[in-house]
Amino acid sequence: MMKFKVFSASVRHESHSFCILPGDLASFQEYDGYKRDDEIPKAFCGTRTEWGAIFDLADEFGWQVVHPLDAITMVTGPVTRDAYEHFSDIILPALRRATPVHGLLLPLHGAMLTEHVDDAEGELLRRIREIVGTTIPIAVTLDLHGNIGPAMAQHANIVSTYRTTPHVDMYETAERAGRLLQRAMKGETRPTVAYAQGRMFDALDQGRTISGKGPMVDILARAKAILASEPNILDIGINAGFDWSDKANVGPSVLVTGEGRNPRYQQVADELIDFAWQTRKMKTIKLLSLDEAMLIAREPADGKGPLLIGDYTDCPAGGGLGDGTNLLKAMIDAGVKDAALGAISDPAAAAEARKAGVGATVTLHLGGKFDPRFGGKPIEVTGKVLAVSDGNAVRKGPFATGTIAAFGPSCLVQFGTVKVIIASVRNQIDDREQFRIFGVDPERVNVLACKAMNHFRADFEKISRRLIYVDSGGITSFDWKRYPFKKVRRPVWPLDDI
Repeated sequence: MMKFKVFSASVRHESHSFCILPGDLASFQEYDGYKRDDEIPKAFCGTRTEWGAIFDLADEFGWQVVHPLDAITMVTGPVTRDAYEHFSDIILPALRRATPVHGLLLPLHGAMLTEHVDDAEGELLRRIREIVGTTIPIAVTLDLHGNIGPAMAQHANIVSTYRTTPHVDMYETAERAGRLLQRAMKGETRPTVAYAQGRMFDALDQGRTISGKGPMVDILARAKAILASEPNILDIGINAGFDWSDKANVGPSVLVTGEGRNPRYQQVADELIDFAWQTRKMKTIKLLSLDEAMLIAREPADGKGPLLIGDYTDCPAGGGLGDGTNLLKAMIDAGVKDAALGAISDPAAAAEARKAGVGATVTLHLGGKFDPRFGGKPIEVTGKVLAVSDGNAVRKGPFATGTIAAFGPSCLVQFGTVKVIIASVRNQIDDREQFRIFGVDPERVNVLACKAMNHFRADFEKISRRLIYVDSGGITSFDWKRYPFKKVRRPVWPLDDI
């Protein structure tokens, strides 16, 4: 069997246009999301990630994989020009040095904006095509929250998108793309991609699948049936989009990978995007007010496990600042019993509490420092330091299994009846180990509040007695008209009445 040289590089970012935190190079480095060359297999071999799948495929097929860069960080504002060009200046020269290659397998995200390029992934693919030409197959993997433009279909031959939220199929997505790439490199297929996008950006229930119901589940079932009945259609990527992104191509899209060129692929893409339009108003979650959430939190437990509260609008993985105090203040004021909250990002408060040490009583001006307009202003709280940690939790749950969830130097402080993780690195909650490294057993607390949107459900919902979401005033609200969109295509629903 012929051994192929495969080039892989990854830059992944979900850009919130209205978040003031910059997507600069320091944010990637702080998040432990900047890895080069041999650091990449050391970090990802054996993990349930795209890179884990790439290295397993390399072992199976005998690929020589050239892997110069993996870059990822938590959601921020647009990636800076300097950071984007820095990544490009690593990837493109490495590709030139590796040429000739037989194929490329690129784990991207799809929702990256930069200060100077709206379709950041499309522009990167355009630059790559200038080097490898038109005949070398390029396979791309996408997060299903990607805001995809037509350049993706123009420059990629294979596109595979996650099919779950929480994203527990990162490995399977890259494996699917890699197997199609192997066939293309062997000359068995000549894949092309068809693309469609509709007149809306808030649709498909923002990609949620975990409840087993809703428009994202239904559209994926339709795509699965098409794949089963039409062998020339090799993959169908359903992208729900990331709504807080001010760009022309924000919102749902469909990418159909097929053998050769066939008008049927475009027809399928158009039919599926029409389904997204018809079901655009359907949602499987509701955001409660703080008052409504506290009434539920004060009720006696009516089952096993904690009441699980998702602080939806202050989730760092959606662009939330992660330092909002409104939910914590409401829990303290309500006297919610036996509660834990993770995590408030406040490097100064974390350092102060760590310096005081375990057992010390500290008074902190906590949170609300990034942008006090969203999620709550700083509050003065006095509590006892219960634990300190380097903040590195190895994920054991279904999401990104085996990778590190990094809080940076962090601590656990008890304020009244609420234990709070205070982190120096902004991060979402998505795995129970993030509480356990501080000595908190998530199964045994009464109320567990998480700055989280979706991914925490994979590991936490199964141990909870109930899940509720709260709008704590953060920046990832469903009130779309509060955001000053300027670049989005118009007319578009729900900004316009169409």
